[in-house]
Amino acid sequence: MSIPSSCTVLVVGGGIVGLTAAAFLAKHGVDAVLVERRSSPSKRLRAKFFYPRTIELYRSLGIEPEIATPSGMLTDAAIIHSLAGEEIRRWTLPAIEGTAASPCVASSIKQQDLECIVRDTAQRLGARLFFDHVLTALDPHPDGAIATVRVGDGTETTLNADYVIGCDGNKSMVRDRLGIGTEGLGDLVHSMSITLRCDIRDALRGRPLSFAWVRQAGINAFLSWSTDLTSVVLSVEYDPMDADDAARFTPENCRSLAASCLGMPPDRIEVVDIHPWCLSSWYADSFRRGRVFLAGDAIHSTPPLGGFGANTGIHDAHNLALKLVSVIKHDAPEPLLDLYEAERGPVVRMAVAQATARLAQRSDVRLPLEALQPILDEETISMGYRYPILPHAGSVPNPITVPPRDLHAEPGTRAPHVWLHWDGVRLSSLDLFGDGLVLLVGKEAADWCREAEALCHRLGIPMSCHVVERDVDDLNAVFPAAYGISSSGVVLVRADGFVVWKAVRTTIFYEAEFLTVLVNARELHGPVA
Repeated sequence: MSIPSSCTVLVVGGGIVGLTAAAFLAKHGVDAVLVERRSSPSKRLRAKFFYPRTIELYRSLGIEPEIATPSGMLTDAAIIHSLAGEEIRRWTLPAIEGTAASPCVASSIKQQDLECIVRDTAQRLGARLFFDHVLTALDPHPDGAIATVRVGDGTETTLNADYVIGCDGNKSMVRDRLGIGTEGLGDLVHSMSITLRCDIRDALRGRPLSFAWVRQAGINAFLSWSTDLTSVVLSVEYDPMDADDAARFTPENCRSLAASCLGMPPDRIEVVDIHPWCLSSWYADSFRRGRVFLAGDAIHSTPPLGGFGANTGIHDAHNLALKLVSVIKHDAPEPLLDLYEAERGPVVRMAVAQATARLAQRSDVRLPLEALQPILDEETISMGYRYPILPHAGSVPNPITVPPRDLHAEPGTRAPHVWLHWDGVRLSSLDLFGDGLVLLVGKEAADWCREAEALCHRLGIPMSCHVVERDVDDLNAVFPAAYGISSSGVVLVRADGFVVWKAVRTTIFYEAEFLTVLVNARELHGPVA
């Protein structure tokens, strides 16, 4: 298959964020083309912890069972003297055994494996993926952009895209081409990443560790390993300005260093790769120029503590992809796309700040006072953030995060998870979202709901309505309290599972009022006559 000359959405970058964007676009019938400079997913160990909210998104693609990790596996982190030696401190990773706030549990799948699953899913859904294809130029214009792509044989071709999503990492060519800068602390710690091939099962001694920090005299290092326990990445801090410090990372020295950190004989360790990387803390000045957007590491770089980088990028891709679906497939007004940065910007800045605060707490890195902020729990960071959906996108909620247990379907928040039953089958309330607007209403609001549904049908706005205790059963009677409504209340939820608007109770359906809600949410062109 050769790359086409045009497409609706061009995704640049085939890491987890780009693949996720392509999968959600394709799921909803949007023509998506992805180009990636590598010939296959990266084999380097990167993220390996994905929060329940992230799994919820993949659940909507039908791949939750494929990415789940067995209960009790790789659940802990530790500070150690060596992997086979003394343990200084150990703790259980957050949300690994599940949370009442979600139907999903976190997964310790390594990013390479997740990328392969999402890649296959995107292709199955109809996305066209082109690995070994390099973006060499990008020329935006008012109706999209013209991309120049070098294919594997060295020839170049052009592709005209209506929209572009740059998911091409923290050294993003797309971001640079748009002239978008960054803000934040910048580069903080330089490390040498040493990829090893070795069997660490004996060193782990059956412990469910997922990663560990090594503390020895003269060694400040981080260890992470593959799920099958046969591949390890050792990251060691060094000074790139000190030539002697950088020169010490020869294969033989790296093997000796790895033996000390793992507590294993050197002859059982093979050094596969040695490359420098930099831990940094920043976010982009802007997330778009015209019809060209950025997502993932192209707009944020977070220290690895907390595991927020890949998770935040996946959420970026989901938010943007579903907005593009609404505009492209359902004729939503183009200003809906302005909400992408208005919504994700504060969340990105919060995630970067929280990862940086964890770095300040758990390392010897010198950071400015503004980095020493209170640390929020991971469930609040990953599921408790609020979007400025109504009425003014520029008004950022304060505080931006609230513990999910304290949220009850307030506008701008993720709709709560409750267990319901449909035709005797248990499902999460979250399973009702994903394909358009959804009205969840109490049993006394059925007539109100019917009129709202008829109005949306007449306007061509995809919306479905579910009357609790008529269409779906609430066997434990938890829905009204969880969603903060009465039996005549209604909650309007977007395709991405975030609440647009709610009424605690309703009486008569007023068409003009509901039209105003849709216009303010940018789901409908306005003003309405």
